[in-house]
Amino acid sequence: MLSDLRKELLYGGRALVRDNMLSRQLVKRLGRHETMDDAQLEKLRKGLLHRSLQTAVDKLPYYRHVPRSFSVDEADVVLREFFPVLEKHTLLDNHEGLYPNGGAKRPWEALGKTSGTTGTPLVVLRSLQSVQMEQAFIKRHWTWGGYHDGMPRATLRGDMIVGLDQQRPPFWFVNRYNRQLLLSSRHLTDNCIDSIIDKIEHFGPAMMQAYPSTAYTLAQYLERRGKKLKIPFLFTASEPLYPHQQALVTERLAGQVMDMYGMAERVAFATQCEHGEMHVNPDYSWVEILDDDGKPTSGYGHIVGTTFHNLAMPLVRYRLSDRTRWKPGRCACGRNFPMIEPVTGKLEDEITGGDGNPVSPSVLTFAFKGVENIRKSQVAQVGPGHWELRLVPDKGYSNADREKLLDNIRHLVDATVRVTVVVRNELPNTAAGKFRWVVNEWRPAA
Repeated sequence: MLSDLRKELLYGGRALVRDNMLSRQLVKRLGRHETMDDAQLEKLRKGLLHRSLQTAVDKLPYYRHVPRSFSVDEADVVLREFFPVLEKHTLLDNHEGLYPNGGAKRPWEALGKTSGTTGTPLVVLRSLQSVQMEQAFIKRHWTWGGYHDGMPRATLRGDMIVGLDQQRPPFWFVNRYNRQLLLSSRHLTDNCIDSIIDKIEHFGPAMMQAYPSTAYTLAQYLERRGKKLKIPFLFTASEPLYPHQQALVTERLAGQVMDMYGMAERVAFATQCEHGEMHVNPDYSWVEILDDDGKPTSGYGHIVGTTFHNLAMPLVRYRLSDRTRWKPGRCACGRNFPMIEPVTGKLEDEITGGDGNPVSPSVLTFAFKGVENIRKSQVAQVGPGHWELRLVPDKGYSNADREKLLDNIRHLVDATVRVTVVVRNELPNTAAGKFRWVVNEWRPAA
């Protein structure tokens, strides 16, 4: 089938870029950082920070006023004194100043696109080296669970594996280049689940990647059927991992869950170790935790990060909506990587699709694939199987964008849900100053 040929080309191409000899060397190099003492890590971090700041001054007009003649040892001081904290709207409002080359993508660069949980689309330019580095950091995390290249793995995330209208197996695709079983999360339904469970059991993955919500849904089906899968490790990301989810997942699906925190802007990366602690990866980016006034705090504050490895478009002191705080002490795992408390901020209501099953907020982002003329958005459940898609349009918004959104929902999210598009002048924050991208106004969230 043509669709299978496209998948072969897609995953074969990814393997060439992300899983070559260079990527394996990068994982080994990152592994050596785990044994560094505090002084060695600090020297490494300041060198990487110095490189990023120098690149930002050279490439981005927004920072041309910053003096370039500072040393590696002065990099952290210069960061605080000359580089203001940026927010998402700052990037969107200063495209010429904060995007290199006027924002035009060059042939050797990649695009990172996200609607984000704030509902505002964002595009980030990425170097191919940063793409390789991202995969190397992810693979280093996998080694914490004993995984290495060549072992079979399963993936249950937002990948479009088969069409939503397909009701007969296969609901999966085997990526032979990486011994990877890709499963359709959109087919976690009563009609399809048994064949999916059988396929996972037959494939025998050494680990699984999943959204917390998709792993939890699979675990619920296993519980209803009185079954268990014996996957040694489950690596979760992209959504909050709640205790009740982790409890059922470890009972029915995987021996141990190891969570990961990251984002499309790639300014912070934290990984959960085998002892359950969440570690900021200090060789990935320069992370600060700042209060509402932009001052360092030992209490809960905003995560602010400066990229180390995406020199195509260095983001400096980029503030995320997420909040956490530093956790004192040393971890029993022995790594000199700082610890943080569980990250909060991306807490959305649970909404359900046309069939009554929960729909992951991360899957909802596929509704905005290829749609750019939207300033802000919100998805609200206003009735059973009925969503209201609220939009604050940007310049250039047209009926074609509306139809693209509806087409994406039908083909990439949920073909059975009823959607009403409402254009508004503004979408307000809550009384606490937070914006809820996904809300359930029909009934209390489950």
